[in-house]
Amino acid sequence: MVTVQIRLLASGLLVLFVMLAMPVMPCRAGAAASPAAVTESGPEAKDARSVYCATPPSTFTLYAFAPELLAGWNTPLRDYEKKFIPARYHNLPVLGGWYGQGFIPDREMLLASGIKKAFYLSMGPHDRLPIEKTLTSLGMQVTSVPGASMADMATCFLDMGRAFGREERGAALATYAEQTLEKVSHAMRDLPSEKWTRVYVALEADGLASVCRKSQRAEVFAAAGALSVHDCPPGTEESFLRVTFEQLMAYDPEVILVFHPALMRRIPTDPKWSSLPAVRQGKVYFIPRGPFSWLERPATYMRLLGVQWLANKLHPDLYPVDIAAESRHFMKLFFNLELDDAQVNDFFDPYGTF
Repeated sequence: MVTVQIRLLASGLLVLFVMLAMPVMPCRAGAAASPAAVTESGPEAKDARSVYCATPPSTFTLYAFAPELLAGWNTPLRDYEKKFIPARYHNLPVLGGWYGQGFIPDREMLLASGIKKAFYLSMGPHDRLPIEKTLTSLGMQVTSVPGASMADMATCFLDMGRAFGREERGAALATYAEQTLEKVSHAMRDLPSEKWTRVYVALEADGLASVCRKSQRAEVFAAAGALSVHDCPPGTEESFLRVTFEQLMAYDPEVILVFHPALMRRIPTDPKWSSLPAVRQGKVYFIPRGPFSWLERPATYMRLLGVQWLANKLHPDLYPVDIAAESRHFMKLFFNLELDDAQVNDFFDPYGTF
């Protein structure tokens, strides 16, 4: 696997050099910038493709905040991500990063790239890795902002606005974060915890991994009036623990949230899964995605939209939002996208293999 990543980095570096030499392309038709959106023209263009992001959450956050700054991706884009990312960003170099299964970027490749700025979203387990130390040793100026909790989102965007000289953009995204969390919190304030919906979050292709009940990542479920049924031993709450089907049957969740599209398509006809009451009652929901997952893998600012979808799905009487309209608003603000009905429907369709 390391060899594959190094090859990706090598090919990505070549593309990077080419990209840096090319003129910046204008926005495509139909994607006119909103007042708060950052474009690739004017005085800010001098910073184009200048920032390396250390982790996928960092990369996705900078992409939403100011895509013209992004020097490259950590991994190749998936097909469902490409659906909602303009083509001019598809071929940014793949520069590696710190992410699952012990992957780290190649120091020599990063050094040879000549990139002098790095962005790092401080969040949970990543903070135990020598990310900032490594990047600093490569001569990079590192900008780090908090990003582990949904409550960090407003501060995250405001800090980014100051760090990258885009205060108006940071304020616009921070305002959305503050207003959204306040709106959801207000709607759920009188829902007692004993009436929270018991959910199982089915991760991986077989669905037999989940989010621990006391994990920091479970905050989005609690905010939406849901309780993750996966109970993990003390000290392992943030670990990746497998679940047996016998455990899942014992958990007997009221609702199942599915991350993997192939599993979502298979569950209705699978004899084992069909034995679960939630499946028989049709309470199995695909976690929306586009351009990135709305709830998990990774847990990012996309949760600001995901928490609204989930609150409406589980408690429509308490949170009667028009999620199609809200998703259009979110995508315009965060990604400068104008979406038609078919594109909105794609958020909820478990197409593809991943």
